[in-house]
Amino acid sequence: MWKEIPLQQPGRWPQGVRLPIIISVHHQSEEAAVVLPDGQPDPFDYSERQYGGRRGAWRLLEILQRHDVRGTWIICGATVEKYPQISLNVLRAGHAIAGHTYEHEMMCNYPPDQELRLIRKTVSVFQDILGVKLRGWRTCFASHNTVDLLLEYFDFEWDASIWNDDLPYMIEGYGRRLLEIPFSSYSDAAWAIQITNPMPPTPYGTWHSNTPEFMLRTLKAQFDALYERSAERAVLMPLTVHDFIVGRPSRSSVLDQFIAYAKEYEGVVFATHDEVRNWWLGNYESGEAVAQDGRN
Repeated sequence: MWKEIPLQQPGRWPQGVRLPIIISVHHQSEEAAVVLPDGQPDPFDYSERQYGGRRGAWRLLEILQRHDVRGTWIICGATVEKYPQISLNVLRAGHAIAGHTYEHEMMCNYPPDQELRLIRKTVSVFQDILGVKLRGWRTCFASHNTVDLLLEYFDFEWDASIWNDDLPYMIEGYGRRLLEIPFSSYSDAAWAIQITNPMPPTPYGTWHSNTPEFMLRTLKAQFDALYERSAERAVLMPLTVHDFIVGRPSRSSVLDQFIAYAKEYEGVVFATHDEVRNWWLGNYESGEAVAQDGRN
């Protein structure tokens, strides 16, 4: 079992950081393609998702490099095996990385022993192929057991699987501490597409798309609201982009435009989960801050 370690007063970001933005690139390519009743992946959905590993991830890496922005690449173990050169380039570019299950399994559907086996398998892939010991984790559709398993069997420094807050918070259990950096629906999977699984695929595709213009307006609206709020209290903007979604030309242009837009504002900092963890830990270590109350 685990418990949350509360702060004693509202947390703060370091001097000069008004609004941290974490860009999480979900590098999963064809993992989690829609499966048809015969047990085979829908060929349209599979090929659409496969675009991520063939082209999309490279385009996203290029955009981040052009803006001199570092993010966190959330990577499935099977994707590392299929496209190792992408992960190696991500590391060389200075981005943070984290595990994202092995084949994008929905862990809420797995018993604890199978979930543990899949986490271990993913950790081993990163170690064996990239020579990297994972510091962070994001489970796809976390189960009731996910956090307990991470604390009991691993030594991750942060997790980003839970959707229950706007700011990080410390959890403790099994003799370990872990910073939870909550996930958010500021995600391309929420505003770029509507995946129809488990509904039957349509004859023309497995999702419905919003226009790039809609996506850019949504991102700017979220950013503007958070930036205004950041004048009074700590806020955080997590932004998730999938290689097979925003890696497409028109959608990647939206990310390009948004980064340029956000960089015009004073105190906006694009950061990795590793950096955000280190910043927020300062609130606990100094004893000068604590959890935001329910009135935020």
